[in-house]
Amino acid sequence: MTKDSCSLVLPDAKVLSQSRQDPYLVTREKIAHSLIEYTLLDSYHNFNAQGIPYPFVSPSKLRPGSPTNAKEFELQNSALVILVDGTIPEKMRKNFRFREGNRLYKENLLEVAPDLTELHQYKWSMRHTNHEKFNSLLKMLLPLDYALLVQRTADGDAWPFELTHFHVKVERLLDNAIRGLALYLNYIEQSLYERGEEYVDVLEKKFFEYFNFYHNASGRRCAASLAAQLLAWKKIPATVFISSQQTRRLTFLTTSSTSEEIAIEQYLLLKVDAELLAQLTAASKNWPLDIHQDFLFQGPDQSTVAILRARFEHTEAGRPTSPDHPVRTVNSREKWIRLKDEALVSIHSGQAAKINCSLVYRRLASDTETK
Repeated sequence: MTKDSCSLVLPDAKVLSQSRQDPYLVTREKIAHSLIEYTLLDSYHNFNAQGIPYPFVSPSKLRPGSPTNAKEFELQNSALVILVDGTIPEKMRKNFRFREGNRLYKENLLEVAPDLTELHQYKWSMRHTNHEKFNSLLKMLLPLDYALLVQRTADGDAWPFELTHFHVKVERLLDNAIRGLALYLNYIEQSLYERGEEYVDVLEKKFFEYFNFYHNASGRRCAASLAAQLLAWKKIPATVFISSQQTRRLTFLTTSSTSEEIAIEQYLLLKVDAELLAQLTAASKNWPLDIHQDFLFQGPDQSTVAILRARFEHTEAGRPTSPDHPVRTVNSREKWIRLKDEALVSIHSGQAAKINCSLVYRRLASDTETK
């Protein structure tokens, strides 16, 4: 790692001000920090409370195509949250299964999960994402199966976003999703099986690679992929947040109203070794912040921990071709996604600065993956 490999990036004041005036971006940021805390920081403390070393994920595991540990870690908190800047259209309700029976009414919660902690404290107003106890409500509901749904409502309230439904199932045949992506990227002419089963097997692996998941993705990761794809094709601005007990990372799949592209970012806990700590300490001497207060924390074994964020973009092979381009043949060795940038992010919600570091394609002394 070179001496100048870490650099501070301060937020653009104008962009930051605009984002803090947009209810969708404010809600997205609030949920993001709540989930970083719940799925990463709280999970770390879960392991420590049991006297078990935290199973850190090597940054190298963020490289596209890297295999995922098949083991599930029970002390790792998982999550699946769908945030929509609008409401799910009626025609998509066959894919996003929610009705009055799983709307966030207290009687519905009592029927589905009567043993939820702090359910007796739940009040209807807490569903609004700007409520002071929204984060507590979110963390109470995250252990439930399936997804939580946050939407922009049209009920005339001053704050437009609320957690409307829990226990939301995302239902779609995986073959249909693979076919849709293959058509979109021009790898088939019409039928998914027109080139045989082996070709479909390759397309299935590439489907999950498109979201930077390994091809053994299932459960919440599969549901998140299907949800993001459906929302992207309808050009509905949304963010799908997903974390599983296998990967121990938090993924954001973000769609927009301007294109069918899906932006992908992933977060994980990083064990900072002596080499990286020395680089950060040296580089931060003249920075207008305290890295030990804003970006690092110490575990009970005196190890130093940080949060690493990696953002990805699709390669030419993972983007649609021109309309007159002939149908192309998928190459299993040609990546559909690549690393765009990486940075350490603050452990506190109030700090928007980031520290650019090159870690995913470097090997640190602390780079160990729990087997």
